[in-house]
Amino acid sequence: MDPLASLVDWIALYGALGLFAAGLAERLVPALPSHGMLVAIGMAAVGDSWSLPTAFIMTTCGSVFASVALFLVVRAVGQDLSVKLLYGSGRLLGLPPRRIDKMLTSFRARDRNLSLIAQIIPTVRFVAPLAAALVHLNAWRFASGTLLGIALWNGLFLAAGYTAAQSIPDLNASALAIKVLLLVIAVETLSVLIWRVLGRTTWRRTPSKDQAC
Repeated sequence: MDPLASLVDWIALYGALGLFAAGLAERLVPALPSHGMLVAIGMAAVGDSWSLPTAFIMTTCGSVFASVALFLVVRAVGQDLSVKLLYGSGRLLGLPPRRIDKMLTSFRARDRNLSLIAQIIPTVRFVAPLAAALVHLNAWRFASGTLLGIALWNGLFLAAGYTAAQSIPDLNASALAIKVLLLVIAVETLSVLIWRVLGRTTWRRTPSKDQAC
């Protein structure tokens, strides 16, 4: 049984549009295993479903479009509703308010760089557009940082699936996704540690600047 392969078969029915929709969905549906879906799409590129460059471009475009659209919507709805939406989403994803507070502080200090980094931290990447909109991050800086981060995320998993399928014929996509998930968890743990270090550095610098003023 290979549910991810079945999902890819459905995506293949719609060609490039299906890839774009997959990119949209992986940003708007947290329950969807983004890494697993991208690995399976990369594996399908070995066959006749689509080329690897097409898969990369269309899924990246879909993900970026969803992120920027969410960013703009949150900026338009107002501060109070944005705060409730951000912290409510954080609770659903297991992000404590304290961690979200640090993320907001980091966004204010590093804007585009944090937009990029946020896209490669599995849980944080879903709330990054909300946080960026809440601190009134420049839209172009957010879009450019998000594009780079999503391109890195998508390219990594697409390439992993493509390489694995070339090396091991008839590989089960779901089984490979589980192995990749273990790697993602390890990387996420390391990313969280890095994020905390960045947050602590920002907190230390901010009081110093206030005192100088």
